[in-house]
This record gives sequence, C-alpha cells and structure tokens, in this order.
Amino acid sequence: MISKPKIKRWIIGKTNFASSNQRIGILGGSFNPSHDGHIKISEAALKKLNLDIIWWVVSPRNPLKKYDVLFDFKKRTSSAKNKLKTSKIIINDIEQRTGTIYTIGTIEYLKKKYPNTKFIWIMGADNLRYFHLWMEWEKIIKEIPIAIIDRPSSSLDVSSTIFANKYKKYRIDENDASYIINSKKPCWIFLHNKLNFNSSTEIRKKLKIYNQNDR
Repeated sequence: MISKPKIKRWIIGKTNFASSNQRIGILGGSFNPSHDGHIKISEAALKKLNLDIIWWVVSPRNPLKKYDVLFDFKKRTSSAKNKLKTSKIIINDIEQRTGTIYTIGTIEYLKKKYPNTKFIWIMGADNLRYFHLWMEWEKIIKEIPIAIIDRPSSSLDVSSTIFANKYKKYRIDENDASYIINSKKPCWIFLHNKLNFNSSTEIRKKLKIYNQNDR
C-alpha cells in the first residue's frame, strides 16, 4: 500500500459501525489461529484502558512474517469468532474488505470513516521489538495512542527497543491508563498483565504433530 492512499475510495457502505466518542481498542494480527493469549490481552485492555469494545482486525497476511502455515482467512475469522464468549470483542475484516496491507493504512481509513470515535492501537509486547520495521511506524504513533500489553519473555525487552528509546518521553504512566485515549499524541503505555504463554506458532506446531500422528 502506498504511504498516502486514496482513502475516499475505501469509504464504502454505512458508517454506523462505530459511534461518536466510543472508545475502541484495535488489536491487529493474523490470528493464525487465535488463542487465549489474544483474549487475555483484550480483557486487560478493556479493563485498564476503560474501553467500550475491542476490534480484532484480522490481517489477510502480515508482510513482515514468514509463515510455516497460513490458514485460510475465512477459517481464521471463523475460528476467532468461535473463541469469543463476550460481545465486548468483535471480529473485524476491514483489511480484507478494503485491501489494506499495512497498519498505517488501516488507521488512516478508520480515522477518516469514524472521525469522532476514539481509537487506540493494542499490541503484545513481543511485537514491539520489530515495530520500527513496520511501514511508516513513526507516523502510526503520531496518528493513534498505542497500548503495549506484557507478554512472556518480553517485559525486559521493551525498554531496549528502538521505539521505546526514541519515544521514551511520551510514555504514559500505567496508573493513568484510562486517560491515554484522550492524551495528546504521540503517546504510548506499557501495561503489566498476568502472563499467558499461548502462541499461534506453538498451536500450529501442535496441530502439525497431531496431523502427522493421525495418519
């Protein structure tokens, strides 16, 4: 996707999917497949950031990842829906429908379509070490607040990342988590959370072993 996409061509359908002043967290990812770790991150964000809902934005394909197996998009969205037991988390296929490839495109689209909605980007701490490789990553933090949720083996890595070092002075104290969505950008926060060791990679490995043993 180009750095300055023609957003008008993406504005399709009704615009009442999000309401004015609604506080929405966006958790993007392949969800290949979804697991309890995604749910724990979402639950922590809902509570600590005082959000109304969280959208799981399922990516057709992460341009930075090399997949051993990438399950069919419909299978991933269906699996994610079956995993959920709350109306506070909603599966969103916006990237598939609009053809966006990069996070910055998704954010620009959402802000254009829902100008009065308050969004915050949510990501696991394990993704932060590669954040500086994302397309227009510095534009992302200037466009939307970012909440980074603790993940196994990632807590100590956060402070050493290129992102954290460059934007150290814009970090919001965890005690002020519920206010960050209204804070002046750039701003970001690190949220400690009870760790969940599930990962999509490990689940795929187990599925592969299971399928081999079932032959």
